[in-house]
Amino acid sequence: MKKKLLSVILAAVMTVGMLSACGQSAEEAPAVQETETEQTEEAPAEEPAEAPEEAVQEEAESTEGIMTINGEKLTKIGLAVAALDNEFTTNLADSLEAAAAEYGVETVIAQADQTTAKQVEQIENMVVSGCQAICIVPVDLDGILDTLKAAKEKGVVISMCGCIPESKDYYDVVANVEQFDLGQSAAKAAAEWIDATFPDAEDGSIEVCILALDNTGEAIKRREGLEEVEKLTSKAKIVEIYDATGSASIPTKAQEYTEMMLVSHPDVKCILAYSDFMGLPADEVVMRTPSIEKSEFGIFGCDYSSTGCEAIKKSVTNESTYRGSGAFGVTFGKVMLDTVTGAVDVDDLGVYYEPTFEINGENVDSYLK
Repeated sequence: MKKKLLSVILAAVMTVGMLSACGQSAEEAPAVQETETEQTEEAPAEEPAEAPEEAVQEEAESTEGIMTINGEKLTKIGLAVAALDNEFTTNLADSLEAAAAEYGVETVIAQADQTTAKQVEQIENMVVSGCQAICIVPVDLDGILDTLKAAKEKGVVISMCGCIPESKDYYDVVANVEQFDLGQSAAKAAAEWIDATFPDAEDGSIEVCILALDNTGEAIKRREGLEEVEKLTSKAKIVEIYDATGSASIPTKAQEYTEMMLVSHPDVKCILAYSDFMGLPADEVVMRTPSIEKSEFGIFGCDYSSTGCEAIKKSVTNESTYRGSGAFGVTFGKVMLDTVTGAVDVDDLGVYYEPTFEINGENVDSYLK
């Protein structure tokens, strides 16, 4: 009986102890948390710093490459240009290569020497070699359309420079400028120079010639902008337009045309050029022609180059007749890379328009390298 009573008492004591322990655990929980907080505060600073360091490393690895607009990491990009015989395309190549190198992207650059068949072969080789994107300055847009379509069908991103193919079957994005506005900017500079240089000239008495490159629809728009000179000053009269499309060397052809021009139109006072790679060769011809009064001759072109800026600077003292340029794209290769990677906004046709600006004798120092 005593043993039975003792068992009952022991059981009761154990039950009370368990209930007491449960109550104590709930009440002492904050104390446990406080202890853990104190331990965390006393922990060495080096231990929690490890996680952020790993995160930074992971972030660096994730941004080592850039992404194309189809979601793949870009490792190789191509640039196919009509020629590298002018500073616009050499700047384009250099700035694309520099921008791509920042992300460890390999750049393949090919010039076609103004030969459509050669450009077709170069684009096909870029596709075979694993270029995920190709930026293109065409020799003749119509002549490479089938090649562009075939490249797109294989998943290659096509970025056009300065021209818009007729269908998205042939391209993905375009890095462009409002071509008419660019040409008109050069025409405006020419008109202002004509009015200032020949204040008493009669309407239609100042002869103007145009050096054009009508190899794409966009290029024709630029030429139409140049033709606005007649509307911007009543003194100007366009007497002839020379188109260098199909020439083996555009700069060389520009010189030939200028020599012809000075014979056919000995009274011409102004030349408007598609680009400075046509305007600068024309300036060389004019400057070596002794019969021309240099202070009364003006050449105006389009695009940016350091050589063009140097000539514009010299024109202030009539050591050059290249007096101004409608310009864009100081580092246009980076712009083309941005179109490929989706880093710039494009319109419904996939076109990004680079802003234009005018370079003249008053502001040229800001653009000289």
